[in-house]
Amino acid sequence: MNFQRAAAWWAVIRADVAQFSALLFHASGHWWGRVRAWFRFVHYRRPDTRFAVLPDMLRLSEALAIFLSVIVALVLFADPLFLSMLKERNETTLAIFEAVTRLGESAWILYAAGGVLLVISLYPEKALSRSQRMKMHDWMLLAYFLFTSVAFSGLVANLLKNLIGRARPQLTPQGDLWFLRPFADHYDYGSFPSGHATTAGALAMALMLLAPRYRLFFAVLGMWIAISRPVLGVHFPSDIVAGLTLGAGFTYVYARSFARKRLLFSFTADGALQVEPRLASMGRVAT
Repeated sequence: MNFQRAAAWWAVIRADVAQFSALLFHASGHWWGRVRAWFRFVHYRRPDTRFAVLPDMLRLSEALAIFLSVIVALVLFADPLFLSMLKERNETTLAIFEAVTRLGESAWILYAAGGVLLVISLYPEKALSRSQRMKMHDWMLLAYFLFTSVAFSGLVANLLKNLIGRARPQLTPQGDLWFLRPFADHYDYGSFPSGHATTAGALAMALMLLAPRYRLFFAVLGMWIAISRPVLGVHFPSDIVAGLTLGAGFTYVYARSFARKRLLFSFTADGALQVEPRLASMGRVAT
């Protein structure tokens, strides 16, 4: 008798599990279909081909030459001075900048933006009006732009770290500022460029483009995050300048690719970037 009851109980559980699995499979398929449709919308829009995403080769070469000249000058003059001053820090300064440097950690940005993307993708659209769906779509684009700007620029920075393998200041043997160990794939040899500075540059540029009224505030915030790294003794001045330039430059070019697809940004008559007028008028970004 007990065996029959147990068998009946197990049959009920199996039926419930099968029904739940079917519902979950259907829901996941519907969710994945929505995500795929959204990405098709983002990547297959009619492009605005009036202006290039990247500058022409001459302008790009000039910018690269200036960038490399500044980095070499910093390595020759600023980095040795930094090494000589490294022991003069005090505990109060370190405590302050340890708090500041956490703002340059990409994890909190990626988690926040990724969470917004996940929540919006799971929200039932049928419960929203057309205008509300457009707002949700715009918020998703904003989160997607912030997430990918930080993530992609961070991947480029990590690739360069591994390729170059510059020793961090505390490991520089006898003041050898050019000491490199390419492909070391180790924290101790990942000084150039600064990952925190790259994140700070990418985030600051993204926010400056989205909210140009507050661009000075975002620029100052990005610089302070970057400055915290040499203060803590984990990067040279040249590392943070390279990281800031990489993050900000990558995000600016990335934003131009969005403008070409008429997403978030658009081109002005002279080819400059501006926030989409519809977004600005809705008050989600300050112009």
